[in-house]
Amino acid sequence: MKKLLLIVLLFPFFVQANELAFKLLETNGAKEFFDKSKGQIANVMYMTDPTLKLHSNLVEEWESYYFAWDKVRLSIAPIYTSKFSDIEIEEIINFFSMGKPASFFETDTGKKFQSLSPKINQEFTINGHKYMSKVLPFLYQAVANAKPLKHDN
Repeated sequence: MKKLLLIVLLFPFFVQANELAFKLLETNGAKEFFDKSKGQIANVMYMTDPTLKLHSNLVEEWESYYFAWDKVRLSIAPIYTSKFSDIEIEEIINFFSMGKPASFFETDTGKKFQSLSPKINQEFTINGHKYMSKVLPFLYQAVANAKPLKHDN
């Protein structure tokens, strides 16, 4: 019962933190980059396993479902929320919103952001590999069954 109460009390803080991280991901261009990359996962899959081209409809359905922005942003938002406070995330959002002024890097948040950027980029890559490992079996299961994907909810 105590755990449930704690979850209920803390839930609004987690939602707010994620909302800030989601806003940051839009402001820093991650969402735009991701939107422009639609179809690239399918192309990578075809290069990795040319037999998948025979099931292009399943590959494209798999990519559309598992690499939808709403799913991906949930997996990458914690990269920021684990390193920055809500106030720092708001400062970083302002940095991107204001056209990336160099003066930002003279602030404590700017210095922290700059020093953590290589680690953040590395975590994005690691996270992407982990996510792919998690969702790839669903593609091969669909191909093996030659039926439309059954999505996990």
